[in-house]
Amino acid sequence: MGLHVLSPEVELPPRLDRLTDPDLDLCRVERIVPMGGGALLVALSGKADGALRLLKPGGKRLWRIGGFDGVEEVWPAGPEGAIVQSGGALWRLQPDGRKGRLVDLPEGLVSLDVAWGAGGLIVGALVDRREAPDPDAPRFYPRPRETVTLCRYAPTAGWVDLAEAPWGCGGLSMSRDGRRMVWTEPVNEVPEEAQRGEFCGFDLGEGKVRRLTEGAGRVGRALVAPDGSGVIYQANHQIRRPITTHTDLWWMGWDGKGRRNLTGGGRCIKDFGWGMAGDRVWMTAVEGLEVVTGVVVLDGSAGTAFEDRPATSPVAWLADGTAVFETEGPEAFPAIRTGDRCVPLPQTEKYEDLQIASVQWTAPDGLVVEGVVYGAEGTPRGAPLLVSAHGGPASTVEALRSHAVRHRHLLRAGYRVFNPAFRGSLGFGDAFAQGNIGCQGEADLEDILSGVNHLVEAGQASIDRVGIFGGSYGGYMTLRALAVTDRFVAGVALFGFLDNRWMTLETGDFTYETEYIAPLSWPPTKKARRSDVFPHLGSIQAPLLMLHGDRDPICTLSQSVVAYRALEDRRIPVGLVVYPGEGHGFRKKKNRRDCARRVLAWFLEHLPLA
Repeated sequence: MGLHVLSPEVELPPRLDRLTDPDLDLCRVERIVPMGGGALLVALSGKADGALRLLKPGGKRLWRIGGFDGVEEVWPAGPEGAIVQSGGALWRLQPDGRKGRLVDLPEGLVSLDVAWGAGGLIVGALVDRREAPDPDAPRFYPRPRETVTLCRYAPTAGWVDLAEAPWGCGGLSMSRDGRRMVWTEPVNEVPEEAQRGEFCGFDLGEGKVRRLTEGAGRVGRALVAPDGSGVIYQANHQIRRPITTHTDLWWMGWDGKGRRNLTGGGRCIKDFGWGMAGDRVWMTAVEGLEVVTGVVVLDGSAGTAFEDRPATSPVAWLADGTAVFETEGPEAFPAIRTGDRCVPLPQTEKYEDLQIASVQWTAPDGLVVEGVVYGAEGTPRGAPLLVSAHGGPASTVEALRSHAVRHRHLLRAGYRVFNPAFRGSLGFGDAFAQGNIGCQGEADLEDILSGVNHLVEAGQASIDRVGIFGGSYGGYMTLRALAVTDRFVAGVALFGFLDNRWMTLETGDFTYETEYIAPLSWPPTKKARRSDVFPHLGSIQAPLLMLHGDRDPICTLSQSVVAYRALEDRRIPVGLVVYPGEGHGFRKKKNRRDCARRVLAWFLEHLPLA
């Protein structure tokens, strides 16, 4: 069969070809900033990538603000106005739309935070000043750990270098007066599935870096208290199982004392930030398939309810204490909630025909499993079913209507998409997240297969009309499902993997194999090989398309190349598309569209609609 689906253009019907355009992604709220007088500045992603909109007091629509060529971030600028990061500089935007350039940002910017004090603008930044590597120079292992520079800007002093930190640091947060900063330092110089790290801080008065945690395990963000009195941070302080133990929110004083767990374990924290009062933090979590938002108190006392809807964006606060945020749910597309108003975001009206339904079934061993099914109005009950296997596997499945738009080209073509939260997913407690340790590609695959059986019995799928696709672990699951079952008619594996030990040694990330299988030993044991797809490549009979970036540091391109060669030799319909310059996932707009078009074309060819 040879290399398949590599022509420059993929032919699709015009109505479907248009639906693969990334410009049709839903707009989402990246940040909301009060502008004074009840007006709000809203930074949007999606079609309006980097676009700024103004929501006037009492208004029911968003008004475009022009004059910026791309917007990276926004912050409040005192009681009125906002600070906008755009075009390598920071600008002050007035409520009437006037803007003024404040300062140019240094080249090599990694992370920054901004405050507006009595003296004006204060900026903290992590900057990578390394020279571009010589492509002809030899590379050395072990590689020396390089550094980034912590800098600070104030109008009276300009840019000042404060300290050095290991390369890979990020997530800088700064107190309101700019005197205290905190950031995350990764434990390993290579990307890890465990995402282990520590938090470090810098006090302008002390003039030196302070290590704030030891053994933080898997980490997320950290936020300095507005008054600089302490830090709230996300971590699990887990050494043995950092990947599959949910992270908590922790509070500690700047001196490192009084550390307190605010969330108690087992919860999947999605986002958090400071509340209106300095002793409260809002937190959004995923519980099962549901997204919920609440308030936690720093002293450990019981929190309070937030609103009757979850916050799916960072929360902003008006002077009267009103919370403003983006919200959505299984039946509602994203909208901005402020008081008793809900202001819709652009584009949602184009997808009113896309629906989502939650499903629940029982796996063969008795475990209760949940998932969601996406469809378009008018789709026949017996339409082909495509299983979307999520990555991670320690990640979430959320019953949000906007997620249906991600599959718009498949749904409008006439497919139904099934997204199962198989064991190993987050949001169902630590025991569930750890449920596929030692049995990857076995028990979690049985969860998927039993979910398909459930939909077949409910009349929502036909047993001989099912395909599967997914990225990362979902790519692995696609390969595994085609190799050890005959349930799926066709598959598409995006940046997947097929051999754990090989991936461990090629990437340098030992945390994945150590936690999910066993610590490395030689020779590799039978237990260490039981989840691999490589020994089963000779069993794949179904057509398989693979898509991969040539700079993927997590699931390396070689994994897909080997799978392609094995299937090509056996004359199985197989294709491999390699995107230059892409890492783990596709970022370039043209590649994202090309990927969507090829996935749809593959299923239309090998799992055709009636």
